[in-house]
Amino acid sequence: VADLERGDVNLDLIKVEGKVGGMMEDTRLVEGLVIDKDFSHPQMPKSLNDVKLAILTCPFEPPKPKTKHKVDIDTVEKFEELRKQEQKYFTDMVKLCKDSGAGLVVCQWGFDDEANHLLMHEGLPAVR
Repeated sequence: VADLERGDVNLDLIKVEGKVGGMMEDTRLVEGLVIDKDFSHPQMPKSLNDVKLAILTCPFEPPKPKTKHKVDIDTVEKFEELRKQEQKYFTDMVKLCKDSGAGLVVCQWGFDDEANHLLMHEGLPAVR
């Protein structure tokens, strides 16, 4: 925002946004980024400071088949195998996000319930 060599400030890069409610004494300057969204799980922390973001442009859920065939799951073993595959998919995705050094996952499509649970269990907050 500030060019210290020239002693100049680019005001186009500063956004002042008002919020309804509160008092004038509640006003503060935030140096950085404010993401005014709720976390995807109620037990995730309410605020974070100095974190790296992982911004996902893909759904955080198992891929859907692109065919019009249906899958018959007629035994408990088949169901368990499908559940294990989905859980492995989520575990791998969470591991990739965690290994990237991200402290917050932002996904434009939202999170599957299983993924949400794993993210919370791994201590990786998420926002849709």
